Amino acid sequence: MQVDTLIVGGGIAGLWLLAELRLQGVNALLVSDELGKGQTIASQGIIHGGTKYALTGKLTGATLAIGDMPRLWRAALNGESAVDLSRVNILTESQLLWTSGGIGSRMTGFFASKAMKSRMDAVPRDAYPELFRHAEFHGGLYRLDEPVLDVPSLLATLREQLDEALLQVDVQRSGLQPVGDVYRYQAVLPDGSELAIDAGQIILTAGAGNEALLASTSLSQREFPGMQRRPLQMVLVRGDLPMIYAHALGMSDKPRATITSHRDAEGQTVWYIGGQPAEQGVGKPAAEVIAATQRELADLLPWMDVSGMKWGTWAVDRAEGGQPDGSRPDQPVFYHHANVTVAWPTKLAFAPMLSARLQSALSMAKSGAKPVASGLPSPPVATSIWNV
Repeated sequence: MQVDTLIVGGGIAGLWLLAELRLQGVNALLVSDELGKGQTIASQGIIHGGTKYALTGKLTGATLAIGDMPRLWRAALNGESAVDLSRVNILTESQLLWTSGGIGSRMTGFFASKAMKSRMDAVPRDAYPELFRHAEFHGGLYRLDEPVLDVPSLLATLREQLDEALLQVDVQRSGLQPVGDVYRYQAVLPDGSELAIDAGQIILTAGAGNEALLASTSLSQREFPGMQRRPLQMVLVRGDLPMIYAHALGMSDKPRATITSHRDAEGQTVWYIGGQPAEQGVGKPAAEVIAATQRELADLLPWMDVSGMKWGTWAVDRAEGGQPDGSRPDQPVFYHHANVTVAWPTKLAFAPMLSARLQSALSMAKSGAKPVASGLPSPPVATSIWNV
């Protein structure tokens, strides 16, 4: 098979890029085993605008880089951009940032509001959600202009639009092969048959899977400086819970907890909890992480009864372009050699930026050829974490 551009990896970065390339007349194909498998399906679906990076009151590189992402996503969600996400389920148009009664957390909220005042505003007490109307809540609430998306809906929408350019492969048995000075992708289909795919550009957007793809080639660390991992152990609690989307602030520059709410296949509510519990729980037994999260919620929401609810954890392996000090990159990262580019968006919200930069940096042929995957197996959407 011959295509203009081959994308390896079915997360949001690869799908967004595929959507834009196809509309521009690029004969592009994406290969994956399951769409969103790995980091994308494990995302909370938050389209960050930088507020949580401004909790110290300083406008960091990450804050400035990500600040325009909600606007780009909203254009897509309104059907006003090349990537049409108008059928995606938006869980909430805005999130809450809540400060507890301690002076440290109040000051953190104050600095965030000053640094990012155009993207957040104080919530009047008479407009508080029921969860925060309790007499024991002595903090304050801000509304963040950052939507939260239903990630399975996002993936399903893109799958429907791009199905003719999607090919399901066995990723464990497929890989890059040298052909002279360039590379081709040797795909193994689910039935075991093989397909050699030649492409003018091969773009790897497989998250942690990029590492294995490169390891099977002669591409050196000089050409591709490498990947780093920043793992999380996310916490899930299922039960009779209110639907909230909020960051709880403390004295740190990271949220004490970031909570998003989801409905499982049986209609039950699941809280998906990130922030400090997920960061600090890496490498620890699930029971220990759950107990620590229960103590944190008891301190943040002492009037709320979480007894009798079901708890679990989910390990997330965040893969990023390697940084000398191991810190989180402020922006998407990509490297190019021969006809291979390896890319990491860093965060779900950065998918539009990564796509734009790849198109600017690479010479993309536009043959205008017709779809190439018709009649071949198409990758399904990965199962959401709360339905596993």
